[in-house]
Amino acid sequence: MTTEQRGRAAPWAKILGAVLLALTAALMVSFVVANSRASARERDAFDSTRADARRFADSLLAKAAADGRPSREQVLEALTSATGNMRGNGALHTMSFTDNGTRIVAQFSRVYERPLTLFGQTETMAHRCFTFDFPPGATEPSQVRIEAHGADESCSELTATGQRHGAQSQ
Repeated sequence: MTTEQRGRAAPWAKILGAVLLALTAALMVSFVVANSRASARERDAFDSTRADARRFADSLLAKAAADGRPSREQVLEALTSATGNMRGNGALHTMSFTDNGTRIVAQFSRVYERPLTLFGQTETMAHRCFTFDFPPGATEPSQVRIEAHGADESCSELTATGQRHGAQSQ
């Protein structure tokens, strides 16, 4: 090295630094894009559970219209027809009869893919619990009250505690 070049980086080191910086930036951008896509997929799966719940209520209303009160078999058939039940997308937690009608607590699930998973599964489930209130003699879908609970509320918690906080009416 000559005295004029002392303290300067070699040209190959500058090129290597630029390449590493570009690769790091590209990796960060791809990670951000993948996370936003995963969030969108999770939101879509979560919203699909709402459509499944509406189909379930409509199907059960049609099946139980003649009898008034749905039987457990009718509820399970409605769950199967609403979700296709290919992967256990619908699960009945509780069913109770009161003077105000029938209350059903059911969980609906949808599969979505997570990109860039190094460890674990690439597919995961979005679960959502719903409370259905069928008034006696209900014949119209608008008469059924559906409460969509948050992602942090499990059906087991709701049925054990009997609480209905944080619910959103549909």
